[in-house]
Amino acid sequence: MTTLPLSSYHTPAAAPRIALRSVRPTTTTSLVNRNAALYNMFKKIALPTMEGMSFENQHDILYFEAQGNYTTIHFADGRQILVCKTLNYLEEMLGDDTQFVRVHRSSTINLNRISRYVKGKGGYVVMENGEHINVSEGKKQDFLDAIRDYFGAKEA
Repeated sequence: MTTLPLSSYHTPAAAPRIALRSVRPTTTTSLVNRNAALYNMFKKIALPTMEGMSFENQHDILYFEAQGNYTTIHFADGRQILVCKTLNYLEEMLGDDTQFVRVHRSSTINLNRISRYVKGKGGYVVMENGEHINVSEGKKQDFLDAIRDYFGAKEA
């Protein structure tokens, strides 16, 4: 058996193997969600910017915020990118990715980046960076269904 230096375990190629070993799923659903989460950690989205294209990891996105025909993408590291595309266009680019859910006509959030949900008429989501994103009354049930499907959680 060949032994590798410790530093080789810190490469991006080794990250999925390490992550797979550290998480033990208890149900088939959690196994599927775990594998989807690992896949999404390295999945990128091409964002058209004023300068050209920006290729970003989807996992790093906190949320999308629409402003007419423009959308601001907020990242976990505090960066923001403004793109001249609608929120609908960006959601179509994401495809059927269940980690993103529309919670308001002007907001789509990354479920992997929420800290908590606070109940209310629609309620609001607190993101990892502390920002509050309102959940509209009309989108509340879709949001709760997405949480249940994605995390296997009971409804709040």
